[in-house]
Amino acid sequence: MELDTLYEERKTPGGFLVKVRLAKMTYVVFTSKGPEVPKGAKNQSIVVPVPRVAFLGDEFDLSHFRLGELSFVNVRQGKMVIPYQHASSGNEVRTIFLNSGSECDILPVIIFHYRESEDFLRAKEEGVELHHLVLDEEFPRQDLVTLKIRFPALNMLIIKRKVAQKLEAPGGIMPGKEELERSLREESSIVDFNKVRATDLLEKGNLNMHSTNPVFLARVHLRKLELEKVKQLLLDFSLRPEEVIFIRTFLGVMIRNEENKEELKAWQLKLKNLDEGFRLVGMILEMKEVEFESELDKGFSRDIASMVYALLEKEQGEVGSKEQEIVLWEWKLRTKRLFRKSA
Repeated sequence: MELDTLYEERKTPGGFLVKVRLAKMTYVVFTSKGPEVPKGAKNQSIVVPVPRVAFLGDEFDLSHFRLGELSFVNVRQGKMVIPYQHASSGNEVRTIFLNSGSECDILPVIIFHYRESEDFLRAKEEGVELHHLVLDEEFPRQDLVTLKIRFPALNMLIIKRKVAQKLEAPGGIMPGKEELERSLREESSIVDFNKVRATDLLEKGNLNMHSTNPVFLARVHLRKLELEKVKQLLLDFSLRPEEVIFIRTFLGVMIRNEENKEELKAWQLKLKNLDEGFRLVGMILEMKEVEFESELDKGFSRDIASMVYALLEKEQGEVGSKEQEIVLWEWKLRTKRLFRKSA
């Protein structure tokens, strides 16, 4: 079969179908109503190039990606969430957000990592297509200017020691001084993450020092297949949406079970239910009213309803506005009906 006729398809938890044409590395998102036209698409085109993101510098760690190959990442509020690590921040996992214009919850990306400028320049000379270049803030200023002049269409992102910031807007237009200074002051979302095997720390009795980190605790409980303790994190912590994304990433690895581990095969249904529960949790935390009410209309299992109801009850007591409290109260009532219906 010729490469031009090969496609990779991915059905997402949100009900979308992403179809990637491998020969041209373009994709189309299909919704229940047909192909999606991303916001800001030129000529209302449904075909989108798979973003190609290069990290330049020896201190970046992209070991969780298969470099140069097609990968899929989560999307939050229309922005692709690309995790990375940097030597300056130890075991913290930071995130870069790239606009997608899509309502899909998972989209394709290709990640590259070049440790030296020479490696990057050689790749460009060999015809490697790149859309975004991520650099450390200590990258020599003169070299940065040289790259900008040589590759004006390349969208560059500067990673500050505490901040991940965009240096320019798509289209190659450099921002003014005030805009650049403002962007460097803003903080990106950072989720603490310990690279050491979670079970090793647990066995050494060091778990208490990480007890304020729900992402780490999720890893501990998932490695030991203590799924009820993962659910309990919803009540013990005020989770942020990005923390839910990382927990779902761990769940996704276990569900795919690419190493074909026997102990995971018997847990597939429970893991998928837990992942589905956290998907709904993400909608609640971001107050995605249309999406969540659509899920309520479709209904979900007793186990998931129980998990969702517990979170809604907790959130209702902590919400800031009366309007949101009313919305959560209505969701809680409808979830309770689902719970009773499936009893």
